[in-house]
Amino acid sequence: MDELKYKIIDKAKELFLKYGLRSVTIDDICRDLRISKKTFYSVLKGKE
Repeated sequence: MDELKYKIIDKAKELFLKYGLRSVTIDDICRDLRISKKTFYSVLKGKE
């Protein structure tokens, strides 16, 4: 689980730098990583 958590965080950082903080959604992160939102929220408890 920790490995997936770090992949999510790294992908989020990458997308935030490329498109800006307000332009990136959880759906964007999940789509790039090819994971479901259910998986996202099972690893990370919220948007923060």
